[in-house]
Amino acid sequence: MLNKKMENSQRPMLLFLGICMFSLQWIPTHLEVNVALRGIAIQSSSVYPAYLAIDGNKVSYSFTHTNNEYNPWWRVDLLAVYDISQVVITNRGDCCSERINGAEIHIGNSLVNNGNNNPRCVVISSIPAGASANYTCKMKGRYVNIIIPKVIQVLTLCEVEVYGAAVHSKRAFVRLKFNSNEDLMNPTVRDKVLQKMISANVQHSVLQIHWTKEPEVETET
Repeated sequence: MLNKKMENSQRPMLLFLGICMFSLQWIPTHLEVNVALRGIAIQSSSVYPAYLAIDGNKVSYSFTHTNNEYNPWWRVDLLAVYDISQVVITNRGDCCSERINGAEIHIGNSLVNNGNNNPRCVVISSIPAGASANYTCKMKGRYVNIIIPKVIQVLTLCEVEVYGAAVHSKRAFVRLKFNSNEDLMNPTVRDKVLQKMISANVQHSVLQIHWTKEPEVETET
């Protein structure tokens, strides 16, 4: 009986590793609308509130306004990741059209530095008072920021439109089978397996791991 137990302990352990992976490739829906209208706007400070730039109103008296401050910024949270094709900015029409000069459009998924560190689409040279300007971006992201960097300035916007299509991640299930003399139920051994997967460019943050031990088949003696 003792010899049988020793044989079983040395038998290779057969385990299945289920991996639910989210592909890094995005699938656009190809239905482009002004998704900023559904978003939530915020800015570095408020003399006139940030939401006035996404209210669908382009009249000259509906505009945002920050304090006169260093690095003024405005941001819209689109509440999901979008494949953005263009951003349209309408400048304030009653006065102060030069306040948009030098502003930058940034798009991405990070909120580091309030989202202002996301990749830059374009630098706005100028927009005539009350006029709208279209900027082709072709970028993916949840946050669209407009910032005037490295100066003390007021940032004021009449309207910001963001046109894009919603994107969705692919999902796949991969089943791997290991035949090993090592105890794959051991957390240390599991970690080694995961590290090998990560080194093969499978991102740990997108994995859902399920370990299943195959039932041992009883053999007659």
